Amino acid sequence: MAATPALLTATALLLTAPPAGAEGHGTEISQYSATVQVNADGSLHVAEAVTYEYDGLVGAGLEEVQRTITTREHYDAENDRIYELSNVVVDAVQTDTTASVTSDGGTDTITVQFAQPQREQVTLTFDYDVQGAVRQTVDGLEVRWPVVQGFAVPIAEATIEWNAPDVIWLSCLAGAAGSSKPCTTAQLMEVPSPTMTELDLGAGEQMVGILGLRADSGIAPNADLQPRWSLARGFTATGTPLWVALAVLLLGLLAALGLWWTRGRDSRSDRPETGRPLVEAADGGVAFAPPSGIRPGQMGTLADERADIVDVTATIIDLAARNYLFIEELPRGGYGHSDWLLRRRNGPGDELLAYEREVFDALFSAADEVTVSELGDALRDRLPGIQALMYDDMVDQGWFGERPDSVRGRWTTAGWVLLAAGAVLTVVLALVSTFGLVGVALLLAGVALAASGQLAPARTSRGGRVLSELRGFRAYLESAGVDDIPVAQREELISRFYPYALVFGLGERWAAALAATDTDVEPDDPIYWYGAPSDWHLADIAPSLLRLSTALSAALASRRLLGV
Repeated sequence: MAATPALLTATALLLTAPPAGAEGHGTEISQYSATVQVNADGSLHVAEAVTYEYDGLVGAGLEEVQRTITTREHYDAENDRIYELSNVVVDAVQTDTTASVTSDGGTDTITVQFAQPQREQVTLTFDYDVQGAVRQTVDGLEVRWPVVQGFAVPIAEATIEWNAPDVIWLSCLAGAAGSSKPCTTAQLMEVPSPTMTELDLGAGEQMVGILGLRADSGIAPNADLQPRWSLARGFTATGTPLWVALAVLLLGLLAALGLWWTRGRDSRSDRPETGRPLVEAADGGVAFAPPSGIRPGQMGTLADERADIVDVTATIIDLAARNYLFIEELPRGGYGHSDWLLRRRNGPGDELLAYEREVFDALFSAADEVTVSELGDALRDRLPGIQALMYDDMVDQGWFGERPDSVRGRWTTAGWVLLAAGAVLTVVLALVSTFGLVGVALLLAGVALAASGQLAPARTSRGGRVLSELRGFRAYLESAGVDDIPVAQREELISRFYPYALVFGLGERWAAALAATDTDVEPDDPIYWYGAPSDWHLADIAPSLLRLSTALSAALASRRLLGV
């Protein structure tokens, strides 16, 4: 019966279950003999006769025998030696048998079942072929095979005879796997054929025969040495694996850089920066004129290519500064939280951009008045739609060729796909080869592609020109003072500045500037877009505005988990 070859590591074991009803009575092998033929192709043919003695005065008898043959063993610090077992035939002298061979974990297990339980003595014959036992050495050939192995019962006496040409030396080792103890005898001279014997082998012990042959003996070497997997080997950082990994990493980084260079860079704009947002008006005063008529929400999205919460918060305050709503700070006592009433003043006209109209409708979807503390889900649930309209507006204005979020998402997705492929390839290559670093290089290339995707949304030349103007606008808001603004228009113009300053991170500066326009100690009337019901001082508006922007951002960003 043929055996399936197995190439995995394990220790030779014999698993013989104690016969039912036979506790206290043992089984042993009284006699073992084998003849090993070394063939010209390097294969071994092994013929064995194994006599089992069952001291079964009571019980059902010996019903089954198992024997395990090692097919993978450690050869040196880095390699395993692989044997292939085939053409296994098992027979018994006293009774009929059925035999099967299973391969698992570097061993082949031969299971023999008897037609009738054996209560005294039974002799089994094992015939099989072995590949991988002959190795080329500097002095000739070496044949090595643990002929006696895989028996879990003691062996009283074992004899092995070898049939091989041009044997020049002989060695025999006995004992547990890896033992260096010599056998009882190992004879090369004065015997018809090389012979080895061992007395009193313990259960599970081996008898390893090693022969030295002349190099011109006509026997072909067939030893199969396979590298043993280790983490260091899987990720070899020298030689070809290292150079291939570096090449893959370099190509990946160059590809990411090339994509960004050709498709991710802004178009150049040579227009000089202009920053002062004030122009002369017909009545002799000045008028607010932001660069290219840009709105605060547009400004933030153009500058960092993202529609952020602060852009929406600034849009709400800008709508108030443009007379679409009035913000009333509600009184609070003790440790109560601050709150504001948003009151609709004018309907959304055609001058509102699509995202501004969506923000306005979200604020007043239920009534013409709403407190900031009540905005909650009504505003937050519509935030994705508002942000989508802000991205669409970038394309409508001609500042981007494609929506920034779509470009960023496409590049990021490609990077994550490459990263995932690199992770899978890393595992596969590390397990089956020494090129694990190639997978790591591909993984890093995916990270580079995903990272470059964050920079990939490219502004058009028109968008680049407006961005250049915004740099000048920011420089103005950072450096200008209240004295640069006509006294009669300070309240109005600083109010218009404030939403833009909030996006630039300069909100505190211009909130303080607005508070500084209060030059007396008397309570003030509300300014045209912000106030409080009584005893309100414009000088107190700076902390109020900072709390307002924080509360609006919190209403947009907070989430309710497991809410109904």
